[in-house]
Amino acid sequence: MDIRLCFENKAGIKIDEASVFRHYAENYLAGFQVEWAGSISIPHRDTQTSQMEPLWQYLIRDASIACRDYLIEYLNRNPMAGYHVHLYEMAKGQRDHKIH
Repeated sequence: MDIRLCFENKAGIKIDEASVFRHYAENYLAGFQVEWAGSISIPHRDTQTSQMEPLWQYLIRDASIACRDYLIEYLNRNPMAGYHVHLYEMAKGQRDHKIH
């Protein structure tokens, strides 16, 4: 399975420069095999804030169930300052399924 991580900024936080956000996020996600994927819009029902802005995203390709479970545990015990992190499980031929 592939996993999509989407980063929604909290109120008062906004990093418009991709290279700055990448530095921040890649340090936060050190230890995971992540791939930068630019920005994406997610369904409004999935967001925590009312703004309708694209979110930064990363992908983890061919993630194991253990990787998925550890990632969810990591996000729960170590929230990223300034961001809500949304996780989607991606399966070929199916819609992305929100898992966190």
